[in-house]
Amino acid sequence: MKIYISPSDQTANEGVANYGNEADRMQELADILVPKLESAGHTVYGGDNSKDIYERVSEGNSSNVDLYIALHSNAAGSTARGATALYYTSSTNGKKIAQLCVDKISEIDGAASGRSLISSTYYEVRATNAVATIVEVAFHTNETDVKFIINNMDEIAQAICDAVEAY
Repeated sequence: MKIYISPSDQTANEGVANYGNEADRMQELADILVPKLESAGHTVYGGDNSKDIYERVSEGNSSNVDLYIALHSNAAGSTARGATALYYTSSTNGKKIAQLCVDKISEIDGAASGRSLISSTYYEVRATNAVATIVEVAFHTNETDVKFIINNMDEIAQAICDAVEAY
């Protein structure tokens, strides 16, 4: 399968504790995820947040990828926890990959069994030609989730890889 990985470029989204910012953490996650997907036999494009969102979507579309996965960490109050994924409103397959990502991350998270799936018209799920999801791996506004993200990068990447394999 041909997959585009789009790590967040949101440097202004600062997390609590020693999280740093969303862009740096999601680039770190992409750097771990891409080789896992390639080892599983997939052709991977992207994986670099130095391009803006429009360039990443355009690159994914011009590469004719089958699957587009955007990597993000979420923000809300300090008590919100767990993985969330977004998919385009009318995409049955987008909902399927989103659910698989939430389920696989929730298996290792220890948060409630996955927060939710969100039907969305956000650009990264709307403007892609491929099946797409935005995976919010956990909340960078919650200290427990921040520790989860920082201490489990390899496991989170493997969970997303496993979701792709199950898809």
